[in-house]
Amino acid sequence: MSFQYQFSVGSIRVGDNDLGVVTEINVTYDGDPQSFYGGDYRLPLAVELGNRNGEITSTTSRFDSADTVMDNRYLDVVLGAGKNSGGLTGTINNCKITNYSVKSTQNGFVMSDLRLAITSQDADDATKGGTWPSWT
Repeated sequence: MSFQYQFSVGSIRVGDNDLGVVTEINVTYDGDPQSFYGGDYRLPLAVELGNRNGEITSTTSRFDSADTVMDNRYLDVVLGAGKNSGGLTGTINNCKITNYSVKSTQNGFVMSDLRLAITSQDADDATKGGTWPSWT
């Protein structure tokens, strides 16, 4: 009996750059919740959303200099299905790379972590804040 190990998290293309093997993709939207309390209550009376932040993080096989990766442009991020047709799919527009790190692991792989902020730069009202990807 043999097993075929295949990455199922998908692929990621940032702008014109295909980032190769992707071992992790995480898309997060944070609503900066504000809790309102009153009297002796231990639980909030209400929770409201404040400024919303969106972020994409990814661990990939790409590694390059920070100056090459962080070139201060707005980019579209395309999430593609993995080898077994699973993973996150969709396009999130108007992202900007905000953090980049390179690491070498115990098993000899060199990987990079990439963090992108999702913005509403140049977006119409229907897509402000990005479009949530779908799961296949």
